[in-house]
Amino acid sequence: MAVDAWWVPSLIVLAFVVAGIAVLVSVLRRRSRAIEQAEQADAAARARAAAISLVRADDLVQSAADELGFAIAQFGENATREFAQALTTSRRQLRDAFALQQKLDDALPDTDAERRRWNEQIIALADEATTRLNGQTRSFESRRGVEREAPVLLAQLQRRVERAADRMASGHASIDRLALTYTDAALAALRSNAGRAAVALAEAREAAAAASARLGSAQSEPVGEQMSAAERGMFTATKLLDAIETGEDDLHIGFATLATALDAADAELAEARDLRDRHEESDARDSLNLVIAQADRVVAELRNPARLSDPAADLLRLREAMDGLDMTRSAARNRQLRLENARGALTGALLTARSQISVTRDYIGSRAGQVGAPARTRLAEAERQLSLAEAEADPVTALDTARRAMTFATDADALARYDAH
Repeated sequence: MAVDAWWVPSLIVLAFVVAGIAVLVSVLRRRSRAIEQAEQADAAARARAAAISLVRADDLVQSAADELGFAIAQFGENATREFAQALTTSRRQLRDAFALQQKLDDALPDTDAERRRWNEQIIALADEATTRLNGQTRSFESRRGVEREAPVLLAQLQRRVERAADRMASGHASIDRLALTYTDAALAALRSNAGRAAVALAEAREAAAAASARLGSAQSEPVGEQMSAAERGMFTATKLLDAIETGEDDLHIGFATLATALDAADAELAEARDLRDRHEESDARDSLNLVIAQADRVVAELRNPARLSDPAADLLRLREAMDGLDMTRSAARNRQLRLENARGALTGALLTARSQISVTRDYIGSRAGQVGAPARTRLAEAERQLSLAEAEADPVTALDTARRAMTFATDADALARYDAH
């Protein structure tokens, strides 16, 4: 019996395989249906969004046409030309959107890709037209608000113009006062700002007067453009008047900064003179004398109470003079430090060279006939270099010479010991 049922395990395995395939196919079908349903839902949502955008844009075009008529009657055709162009453009876009909708609604079959693309184009065209017309509508609503509040706004504007005129007079008085202390070059920017502010203020006053005349006319004409022009002039004038006040503050700060820099320059000059007086090298003293004299002249001129000041130019001039002083002083300080260091090392170098020469001389003397000429020659040169070092006034040169003497003495000792062995 066991032999006859050999196929049973294979049958069970096959059943499991078939069942697994069936489950897999079922899962894939459900997933495919879910994807298809999601795509259909997305397409339906896109179609609804396109229809809503199209209806909204169509309604807005109709209301915008009425709004344009009201705007023309109130502000005139010149003021509403941009609005009219926006309406024309939006109508053209709306026609293009309706043409695409017609292609979606006709009896001709369309692919899913075509329907998706056309719905997206409808939404884009309708939304762009809506945004454009909403912007124009809001603009004219704002202008109507200005017209309604024009008497109050104009009175406020005229008061601001007068306050700016007072600031202008004060600015001119400040510039005249500053001219007693500062050069024309230092005041050039302030005078330029004052001139430009006067022009802008005159334009604001002229525009405000035109607005007032329109309000007082029998027809009570729109004043939005005149009010806007007056506001632009006031904005420009205010910024320039602020710049005059800031520029005056900057001049005073610069003057105080110059005074501080001059005090610092006096301290640097005192240090440079001290270094010059104690420096050991005549060349360094001469270089320091030259830059100290130049810096002294600049500082004296800048401290002159009778001169007119230009803080920016004066600070630059002082900095250039002090930079030259600083470079020369640094070089001189380094040279003096080198001399002092060499002097400190020279005593030890001379002592070491003398000791090595003495040791080498005794070694060669105790081995007469064994040490050759090279060792004796180097010893003689070491003694000569030592004599030069002891006679040299410059500690740097003396130190270098003493070190050469030590080198020759060491070489002579090595050669002598080689010969003796």
